[in-house]
Amino acid sequence: MSIQAHQEYIQTKINPILESLVTQVLLERPEEPIPFMIAWLSDQAKTTPGSERPGAGETLDSLRRQVAELKEKLGDIQSNNPAEEAPQ
Repeated sequence: MSIQAHQEYIQTKINPILESLVTQVLLERPEEPIPFMIAWLSDQAKTTPGSERPGAGETLDSLRRQVAELKEKLGDIQSNNPAEEAPQ
């Protein structure tokens, strides 16, 4: 295989998977990232045959739910730990 073929394979097959994986790890920040990554890759492998990634609509809905959950958690944290007044 030529260098160009390797690069094309990486760009089309590997990078999309790694980008999605890293995004999920950063969003969820698991205590144990390796088992999380293994589980995430396993879940991705279980998607419908012939599709390498979930549909854009599914991904968008999932991300919106995660953002809403994170905003709720942030609100809970902020209400339980009010910040000190900033010096003027």
